[in-house]
Amino acid sequence: MSSNIDPGDAAYRAWQLTKGDRMAQYGHPWDDYTRVRRIFGSITNYHHNLTTQEAIMFMVCVKLARLMKSLEEGKMHEDSLVDAIGYLNCLHMADARERLHDAPKHVIGDMVIEWER
Repeated sequence: MSSNIDPGDAAYRAWQLTKGDRMAQYGHPWDDYTRVRRIFGSITNYHHNLTTQEAIMFMVCVKLARLMKSLEEGKMHEDSLVDAIGYLNCLHMADARERLHDAPKHVIGDMVIEWER
């Protein structure tokens, strides 16, 4: 079993998606998964309010399950690999934003986060 994707390439593709296309489409992961957790709680009447980070971890679990299935079949599903790395990046970004939420402006790596008050 082998993959045609270099591990560094997979991480870079995931970073590009989470910082570029997906952020432009869905907003910052903290905002996106805050919506997800609220919807999940509403439709399931789940008694534990998921944190934003738990909502993202749910998606990591989805991608890991899909990777496990593809590996059992002797192949690496590259999109699921990139997505799993991307969701882990989203987890990091959401956690950083949550920890720094009270400040008006922060620089994390090459990303400037500003909050409206």
